[in-house]
Amino acid sequence: MESENKDVIHVVLAFYDPKGTYSQHAGVAMVSIFERTKRSVCVHILHDETLTERNRSFLSETAESFNQQVAFHDVSPCMSQLEDIIPRLPMGQVTIGTLFRMAIQDVLPLEKVIYLDCDVVVNMDIQEFWDVPLEGNSIAGVLDVNRSRFSLRMRLMGCDWKTYINNGVLLMDLSRIREIFNIRKGVSWLTRYWIYVKHPGQDWMNACFRGDIKILGCRFNNLNGKYHDVADSILHLTVKPWEDPKNSAAGLYWRAFLKTPWGRLSSEEVAYMMIDIFQKAPSMHRRTAQCYRKIFHRLWTDVFSNTAVRATGLVKFLYYETKFFFTRGK
Repeated sequence: MESENKDVIHVVLAFYDPKGTYSQHAGVAMVSIFERTKRSVCVHILHDETLTERNRSFLSETAESFNQQVAFHDVSPCMSQLEDIIPRLPMGQVTIGTLFRMAIQDVLPLEKVIYLDCDVVVNMDIQEFWDVPLEGNSIAGVLDVNRSRFSLRMRLMGCDWKTYINNGVLLMDLSRIREIFNIRKGVSWLTRYWIYVKHPGQDWMNACFRGDIKILGCRFNNLNGKYHDVADSILHLTVKPWEDPKNSAAGLYWRAFLKTPWGRLSSEEVAYMMIDIFQKAPSMHRRTAQCYRKIFHRLWTDVFSNTAVRATGLVKFLYYETKFFFTRGK
């Protein structure tokens, strides 16, 4: 194993991005980590051929802007071992990227890592999570809030519903994991139990590491900001801010987004993004929101017609008049 810098916190993000639009969420997660963490951080991106050169460049730029590190790891060779079983799995709303974490211990020559889903915003110093003692366990995570609904299915798969965790936020002892698990064992488990699998990203982990998981408090995987103080937790935004701005943590996502290369929007793009958010505000009646949208559209097209006025007029007006929607739940 390569020499590992003990002063660096290692964070893993993984995604499959055939449309080229998901990488930006990894960028947001990176910004949220870098802004609040004092120590050096290296973010490891697990990807396949769907990562474009543009998005790779933007992710590198995000790390460089905070004087932090990013490393890219193509897991395509590992994922080829799953080609036969993936068609049988109920992928549904998830993609094969949810299975990339199965290869972490095979790809990264490290002793310990933090794994985060890309729909995560870190609103605390990530070192607090890094310093959690694993106490001899391979993995630490937070209980899945929906686990009791599937207790029978879990028993059939070999999981313990009482300790079934959500694997969107994990602390992983890779040295210990390598002693008992590799991707071949994961493929073997999926091949045997695929008929019972409902959540391909985490069923295998809860079964393969049963009795070897440390349970953590919900502040380390605060689902949509509902289970702990937003200001001191790792927020897992399963209610997507880019789909529904009502989430109390949406403002944190958008503030981080605007600090990424993807957030370098034109004045017109900023204006329409704010109009859209204003229209979807939870306190806004639907028909009132439609009226505001028409008014803003007419102002944009009929009054603020030149670039200078757009930059200094409407955009600033929209920003200062609607910024409280960005900061809801701060």
